[in-house]
Amino acid sequence: MKISDIIIDKPIGFAGLINNVMGSLNDNAKFQETFRKTQCKFLLNASNLNYAALITIDRGNLIIQSVPNKPKSNLNKKNIKWDGFISMDSQTFLAFAMKRLSLIKLALKWISGDVKLKGLFKVLPLLKIFHILTEY
Repeated sequence: MKISDIIIDKPIGFAGLINNVMGSLNDNAKFQETFRKTQCKFLLNASNLNYAALITIDRGNLIIQSVPNKPKSNLNKKNIKWDGFISMDSQTFLAFAMKRLSLIKLALKWISGDVKLKGLFKVLPLLKIFHILTEY
């Protein structure tokens, strides 16, 4: 299966929500300065919704696309070539983004298996993004 068959350029569903929250970072000078040399892809999957969000950082430019999360093979690293992967339900994502869920509680959910995480050190730039979002 080709990558172009899986990825939808227009953010819909959960990816649309992520785009509404993070889309303004393309106009943020601090974001562009912090990530001007960074190229990476993160896949955020809201397990209880139909679409995952593929977040691409390409030298200070943020691109958010949709990926259908059914069948599960759509989310494979081999198919999408992501660097980091996080999967949890949408309520946990929103609680973490709005600082109602601490990093420690998120780690406990990861240990209990409620949160799935692959490429732990590759996902760390997302924490910087959330920090810039809270300042903005």
